[in-house]
Amino acid sequence: MIRKVGWVLDADIRRFFDSVNHDWLMRILRHRIADERILRLVEGWLRAGILEGGRWSETIEGTPQGAGISPLLANIFLHYILDLWIHHWRNRRAAGLVSIVRYCDDFVIGFEREGDARRLWREFGGKIPEIRTFPSWG
Repeated sequence: MIRKVGWVLDADIRRFFDSVNHDWLMRILRHRIADERILRLVEGWLRAGILEGGRWSETIEGTPQGAGISPLLANIFLHYILDLWIHHWRNRRAAGLVSIVRYCDDFVIGFEREGDARRLWREFGGKIPEIRTFPSWG
């Protein structure tokens, strides 16, 4: 599918994997998963803890560092926290086309109109590092 994109927000959610809230993640998972065995397994992964220098410490937030389950959990969490919010924002606030491409904590949002890009950037609190423009394709 071809989209008209002249403005791009490029972002990486800082310290995302270290700060995922376990309670919210489990609420989100319970929204779609009814099997308590699966939910207990995920909760076990989340609360497994960290072993550094021979010392174990409890994990109260974040996803397991380097574990194969982390990207999956990140994508589920951010679907509900970011993707659906962007979808809602696009339908209610955008004047032009808006597209998002995301993998885990990295995402790019393409805008047809500069005003939409700047408006969303302000609503993010100006925390996204930059807005880039691309030359016209025509």
